[in-house]
Amino acid sequence: MQWLSTLGALMLLVGIMPVGGSSYSYAQSDSRTFPETGKTVKGKFLTYWNEHGGLAQQGFPITDEVQEKSDTDGKTYTMQYFERAVFEAHPENKAPYDILLSLLGVSEYGRRYTTAAGAPSQKSNATTPLKFNETGKTIGGRFREYWEKNGGLAQQGFPISDEFQEKSALDGKTYT
Repeated sequence: MQWLSTLGALMLLVGIMPVGGSSYSYAQSDSRTFPETGKTVKGKFLTYWNEHGGLAQQGFPITDEVQEKSDTDGKTYTMQYFERAVFEAHPENKAPYDILLSLLGVSEYGRRYTTAAGAPSQKSNATTPLKFNETGKTIGGRFREYWEKNGGLAQQGFPISDEFQEKSALDGKTYT
């Protein structure tokens, strides 16, 4: 009967122990849940997040995956919002173009500056300038340095303005 008592205690212990033997939840290797936001990133979105700057570049996930209509082409895609980016799954494209970033800058710039001239008092930076024929805009100085070190065209996209001064809605200070 001693073995029955031991077996019962063992079954009770196993029944209340968390899977994996610890109090932390470990998701499958193709997903990661962030306790900071309670959101999970998985599959190709997680791969992209890991390979393109992770937390420093993309920020924490702030939504789960959603089906949403793209402002760019009007089609519906699986998307996930992060603090500094929106990922779009494009299964019609071959890797590495099957995960693309929404054109957040284009949307926000168009919302703020509705005239054809765009933001007022734009000036090209004369320090190591790089002009893009696609947009007619130039990136230089610290902006070019950051752009090149953090994914360039694939991550940051084309410049859609030259440098200008703008008051921040977050702290009321004016920044370039």
